[in-house]
Amino acid sequence: MMSRAPFSWIYPTGEKQNQRDPRFEREFNWATVVAGDCHYLWRHMPEKLPGRVIVTNTTTPSDQEFFKKAGIKYLITTTPVLDGRSFGTNMMEAALVAALGRKLAVDYANPGSYFNEMEAAIKAVPFRPQVQEF
Repeated sequence: MMSRAPFSWIYPTGEKQNQRDPRFEREFNWATVVAGDCHYLWRHMPEKLPGRVIVTNTTTPSDQEFFKKAGIKYLITTTPVLDGRSFGTNMMEAALVAALGRKLAVDYANPGSYFNEMEAAIKAVPFRPQVQEF
């Protein structure tokens, strides 16, 4: 059923990515560490979350400023910050695949040596999570 549902039902698309709709305040205020997609966090978190730790990715400078104004203590991105922003894991993987010159499509069900190649590439670059303290 979900495979036939519109993507917009499960993920904010288009202009909805730019509309805040704070909710789940009790849950956000309960948590010390909040992890999730940056669009969802920005869209739904309360205006203030002092002292919290946010774990996410795909952050822009405006996202970082929003979290700082909200009183977040640490912003941890699962990918490094490049040119002021962090990119999604899928984009980082695509960049590595392109840099490696890989021509074959990735079959995750039968990866062969793909995971070993990626592990070696990550160690060589090296990509590391980013921790920002505000």
